[in-house]
Amino acid sequence: MSLRDSSFWSSFWTGRRALVVGSAAVILAAGASAAVLAGGGHAAHQHRTAGSGRPAHLASSTCTGPAGAAYIATAGYQAFDAVDTSNCSFVANYNVGDPQVPGDSGDYNYVSSDQGVAIHGSTLYFADTGSNTVSVIDAGTLNPKDYNPAETDIHVGFNPTDLAVSPDGSQLWVTDTGPQTDSLLADIKVISTASNTVTATLTMPSAPEQIVFSPSGATAYVTAADGLWVFDTATGHVAAVIHGLGDPHGVAVSPDGTTVYVTNTDDSQVDVIDAATDKVTGTIAVGQMPWGIAVSHDGGTVYVADINSDEVSVISTKTDTVTSSIPLSGGPDVLALTPDGSQLWVCGITSAVLTVIDTKTLDTVGALNLGGDGANSGDGFDPTGIVLTSTPTPGGS
Repeated sequence: MSLRDSSFWSSFWTGRRALVVGSAAVILAAGASAAVLAGGGHAAHQHRTAGSGRPAHLASSTCTGPAGAAYIATAGYQAFDAVDTSNCSFVANYNVGDPQVPGDSGDYNYVSSDQGVAIHGSTLYFADTGSNTVSVIDAGTLNPKDYNPAETDIHVGFNPTDLAVSPDGSQLWVTDTGPQTDSLLADIKVISTASNTVTATLTMPSAPEQIVFSPSGATAYVTAADGLWVFDTATGHVAAVIHGLGDPHGVAVSPDGTTVYVTNTDDSQVDVIDAATDKVTGTIAVGQMPWGIAVSHDGGTVYVADINSDEVSVISTKTDTVTSSIPLSGGPDVLALTPDGSQLWVCGITSAVLTVIDTKTLDTVGALNLGGDGANSGDGFDPTGIVLTSTPTPGGS
């Protein structure tokens, strides 16, 4: 069975908001190859997967960065990629959410679709939408020669799509969007990371999307179609619901915990919320279909991936205005900062091209085609989550 064969996958784009990808695909066909050589236009060198048979991957020969690893959930490929952040090189591709068939060492159940990824220490967590589970994997034990790493699978609700670990690592919260035919099955599962068991179910009237914790861990913020839900993590009780956010998706909190930023997909803006009052204090116009969002470690900058504008908006939190827009073809979808804050890593949903941006200069300093070496080789990979760590991945430099 092909890795991309999945009964679930036909409904993925239905459940996800419609994206205007036609124009992005045209741009990608003409420009993705050039994007892969970002970083001064130097000749690229090849990296080949050990174990999964994936095609060659290209990385900018000039790409350098802090030691560590990036783990990217490729929902369309039912797997995740491990990338060396020191040189943007592809290390390996791993199966996730698909346990081995009993008695057959060479066969796997390709039924999952990992849309969300989170990390705490060396532990990776994946929201496996197709199999209605959360997969737990020790990144320290990954072996580039073994495509199918050991994992613990925790059954949750229907269609888990995102997840987040509390700052102290004790809790994992998972958004279950539920089947489209029954909104009553939408909820949040709270998992004890010590026992890998579900300890609570928090019901919601509409499908939850993204979760983020406050720096103290006392509060969890969850976006849903009807607004931003604010939970007290000690009790699981709803502290507030902030409406009028225009079908929000991404959510991020400032390092000091005072401000919450939400991507308003309907109005192409970021809504700024005072965490003390749970009130909207301002709005910032960005590109079309703002999706992923991240805040710099000093709290001075917010980065927003605008899928339909093919750009990343850079916001100054001092003025709450966009100070720069970084053009990136291929539908920039999810993004994350390296632990030292020196680089922003951005994935393209339609191109499967990962772009590395220097946060000081906002220059593109490297790129990696997750699909291989052709302009359209990443079609269907659909990277939907990325996490970065300062711990190198096994097999990296």
